[in-house]
Amino acid sequence: MAERLETAFSRLPVRSIDLSKLLDTVLVCAVLTILIVRTQLYLTNYPQLGGHGLHIAHLLWGGLLMLIALGALLAFISPGIRQVAAVIGGVGLGLFIDELGKFVTSDNNYFFKPTAAIIYCFFIVAFLGVRQLARRKAYSQREYLVNVIEIVKEAALRNMDVSEHRRAVALLARCDQSDPLVPELRRLLDRVRARPLPPPPPAVQWVRRLRGWLLDLVEQPGFPTVLVTLFVLWVLGSLLQIVSLIVFAASGLSPQPIFRLGHRITDNPLGGGELNFIQWCDFSASVLATVLVLVGLNRFRQGNRTGAFLMFERALLISIFFTQVFAFIHSEFAAVFGFLFDVCLFLVVRTILSHDLEEEALETARTPVQPAAVGHAV
Repeated sequence: MAERLETAFSRLPVRSIDLSKLLDTVLVCAVLTILIVRTQLYLTNYPQLGGHGLHIAHLLWGGLLMLIALGALLAFISPGIRQVAAVIGGVGLGLFIDELGKFVTSDNNYFFKPTAAIIYCFFIVAFLGVRQLARRKAYSQREYLVNVIEIVKEAALRNMDVSEHRRAVALLARCDQSDPLVPELRRLLDRVRARPLPPPPPAVQWVRRLRGWLLDLVEQPGFPTVLVTLFVLWVLGSLLQIVSLIVFAASGLSPQPIFRLGHRITDNPLGGGELNFIQWCDFSASVLATVLVLVGLNRFRQGNRTGAFLMFERALLISIFFTQVFAFIHSEFAAVFGFLFDVCLFLVVRTILSHDLEEEALETARTPVQPAAVGHAV
């Protein structure tokens, strides 16, 4: 049975090492686009582009952006184009799905109430699908080898930078060392490293400066402590909200407006003292995110910094894809500020986590890899 499963997995397409990062970018850009569009329409009193019986819906612009992203992926051979296509495609997806209410109602009602719940379920399924694809099984040595070859393409397209070279070396250390391609790729990487780097485009320079600033910031001795303190405050605010909901639901009273770090949750979350379905989902997401943050704080206290920030990242993803959607339903455009706060916090946590994982990969690359025994390989 195990051999059949292994054979079936080997026939599946090779996964990219960056699949989680790229697909997360698509989903985050889509959610951010929806919130920005809803806020802009609210502030401008829902203007319409067109006239004389015509209405150019932003769904059409979303389809155009998704077509551009698809065309870029099919037309250009470059690993770097994937990140650009992920952003463009994510924005297009957000513009596209934001108008879902018009196409599930007979009167083309953009303000159809269940639309938010439908979009919410869509992002749940997409998020879980991405995680399942990334964790289907451990990356095989063949997948590591193919991903190294993808990175080595940069040598033909343009010179690899230091981070790409380090990553290729780290992945190559995880490949089957008996494969004849491994020593050839290692020698190629040794030669490519000496090539001078051309000046990057201005946009790339800005992104690198921002990333360098974030890395310098997170390397400050007291910064992780400040960030952990921020998560402690977040947990206290979430616990206050959870306890308030439980107390007021049990007493049958209507609570006063509840505030969480960065935004206002709701003016009247319980109505007549009973939680409805949407509020139960908001409550459940808040509890789950709080539990993950508490696990992360415990790991940080034990000295496991990478494990702690991994929990923080998961909690922020839950907040972005679940809690913030409900907050936007209740608070309309006011929830945008909380969403932007979570996104900024997520970028900082992701930067710290990526840096720590890269350091661990370099340590793994420095450790000599022992050849597998023949019996174990069979």
